[in-house]
Amino acid sequence: MSRIKPDSHELEGTLDFLPNDLQRGPEPPAATAVERNSARDAAEAEIIRAKYLHSRLAERDDLARDEALAQLARTNAELERRLAQRTIERDDVARDEAVAELARTNEELERRLAERTLERDDIARDEALSEVARTNAELKLRLAERTIERDGVAKDAASAELTRTNAAQELLRVHTVELEELNAELESFSYTVSHDLRAPVRAVLGYIHAIQEDHSGELSDEGRRLLSVVENEASRMGNLIDDLLAFSRLGRAPMSNALVDMTALAREAMAEYVNVPGHEFAAQAIPVLPSVRGDRTLLRQVWVNLISNAVKYAGKKEAPAVRVWAEVEGSTSTYFVQDNGVGFDMRYATKLFGVFQRLHRIDEFPGTGVGLAIVMRIVKRHGGEVYADARLGEGATFSFTLPSVSAA
Repeated sequence: MSRIKPDSHELEGTLDFLPNDLQRGPEPPAATAVERNSARDAAEAEIIRAKYLHSRLAERDDLARDEALAQLARTNAELERRLAQRTIERDDVARDEAVAELARTNEELERRLAERTLERDDIARDEALSEVARTNAELKLRLAERTIERDGVAKDAASAELTRTNAAQELLRVHTVELEELNAELESFSYTVSHDLRAPVRAVLGYIHAIQEDHSGELSDEGRRLLSVVENEASRMGNLIDDLLAFSRLGRAPMSNALVDMTALAREAMAEYVNVPGHEFAAQAIPVLPSVRGDRTLLRQVWVNLISNAVKYAGKKEAPAVRVWAEVEGSTSTYFVQDNGVGFDMRYATKLFGVFQRLHRIDEFPGTGVGLAIVMRIVKRHGGEVYADARLGEGATFSFTLPSVSAA
């Protein structure tokens, strides 16, 4: 650690506490021993004083150094603060100037880039348009060549297909004409046969009634029984002929196309057939059914046949029930007639809609086997379909579809 050497004038004040003789320093040596001892003591005191002075000076040096260092630290902090403040101010100004310069530079670069881009875009656009024109011309040429080739092949294929189509259409037309002629002949034959058979049957029934009225007493019990059997069978044949005539007329009679209230038709048929003597039918109230366009008389026959069938086959149940409802899906209305009767085996469902086809014995359930065939014919003439679903002993559900009024 360095020491600060005091100046001579600084030492002058520090010796004031000493005796005057010591302040003045030693006098010339005397000859006596006492004087020599005093001079030695004075020298020792001087040495002690010098050491004391030196220690005080060292303390003052340390204190001054610490104060100087503290002042230097404060000065440095102040300078650093002012320097930082000036630096921030200068940085803000410099940043603003740099940002402005950068903006000017960017504008200049964008302007130059735009000028160069426009020049290059014009050149590139012209080159691209020329290339597109050349490509289009080439494609049109190739397309024309391929089109001519394909047109030739397609023309030959179309000609062959047209020939086949024309031949198929002609064959279909011939078959249609033949089928129409056959149907017309069949209907005419059925009508003629049915009409011609009615007279003999009526004659037979007339003779039977005459015998019963005029000669009943001349016949034995067996004879009267046999005559009754003949009468029943003749009546059944008459019913068959009547049903066959009705079936044949369906293809011959013109069909009207008017708005038909299906709710009214179903309720009329229900009211006519559910009042069977000896049976309490649980006929549910028929809800409002969607109307259709068609022939009211023919559609009434559909409801009569289906509801009478349901009543007939449910009549032997302890609590017979018949239900009627309808559903509409899209452009189609579907009508349902359900009973809880004897039902049938679905394996034989295709036989239901044939003429004179039956799934039950006549002694169980009377009928001619033509009713469902008539239903099928009428519904098909109106553009619909007929369906059946059943289980033995659980009843049956018959349904038919017709175009809705909006789609008709």
